[in-house]
Amino acid sequence: MPPKGFKCKQCGNCCLNLSGAFETCATEEDVRLWNDEGRDDILEWVDPIPLGDQFIYDIWISPRTGDDVSRCPWLRKLPNQDRYICRIHDVKPVHCREYPRSRKHAEETGCRGFEN
Repeated sequence: MPPKGFKCKQCGNCCLNLSGAFETCATEEDVRLWNDEGRDDILEWVDPIPLGDQFIYDIWISPRTGDDVSRCPWLRKLPNQDRYICRIHDVKPVHCREYPRSRKHAEETGCRGFEN
């Protein structure tokens, strides 16, 4: 749950620069949801990395190159506006739903959600 006083302005800053902005791993819950919903379009951007008898799910890995992407592949700019939308909003990963974790985190990532 985002911190008190936060209101998303749809600026896209959280998704436009993923390098160091936030942990980019999906949870087991995320992967299960995407499997249950038949969201192969999302799953192709997930790299399951074995860790003992479990997996770490590194996300937003280009299916074409196998490299991390610098911006979220599901972010879309609204035509003729300075606003963005998430094309997978209803099934976005836990770490996206919980963004930002704090006011400081928002400021570090260029989020404008605490502006009046």
